[in-house]
Amino acid sequence: MSIAFNLGRRALLSGLGSMVCAAALVPNALATEPAPPAYVELDGHMKPLAFRMENVETGKIVTEAAFRGHPVILYFGFTRCPDTCPLTMQNAARLVRMLGVDGRKLRIAFVTVDLDYDTPARLKSFMAKFGTPPVFTGLRGTPAELEAAAKRYGVFYKAPAGPDSPDPVSAIGHSDATYLFAPDGKAVAVLTALPGSHPDLGKDAALIRKLIG
Repeated sequence: MSIAFNLGRRALLSGLGSMVCAAALVPNALATEPAPPAYVELDGHMKPLAFRMENVETGKIVTEAAFRGHPVILYFGFTRCPDTCPLTMQNAARLVRMLGVDGRKLRIAFVTVDLDYDTPARLKSFMAKFGTPPVFTGLRGTPAELEAAAKRYGVFYKAPAGPDSPDPVSAIGHSDATYLFAPDGKAVAVLTALPGSHPDLGKDAALIRKLIG
């Protein structure tokens, strides 16, 4: 399941994009909740895009430099997630289609927190369900690289490792904030509605088009 995590003002902003990813949701609960804003601007309260991980499409180690010149949506999740992770990627795919030609300029980076299960092949297969590279990119780091990236953006995660690691629904958790970065790497906003069932993709698309110029 996914759990929001509070790390002060910076995490409070990112937490605005968090939802609870649980195996048993109350029927129609999401439909009755008030819709969150499409996004919350960060106004300098988040560090620029920076990471070092494996691009599972190419097998090569990449950094933020590989995404320079493109708006980037960054999300931490895992392929065994039963709800919020695939929902967020589905909404990201809808956003790409809504952007039309501009959608080809967007980069959606999915960072796995489940290093024990999410092999490069599994992560690559998961991303292929939503779109093709280079728009959709699966990133897989070493434990140290994942920890550094998560700490940088106030992302909480837990993922027990080992061949007998517990069922992911009960054992794996992460905060669900979805971050948007400008082509120069500057943190722009938390796309608060993207993990939801009824996101305002029109406003998200308008914001991204401004970044593309």
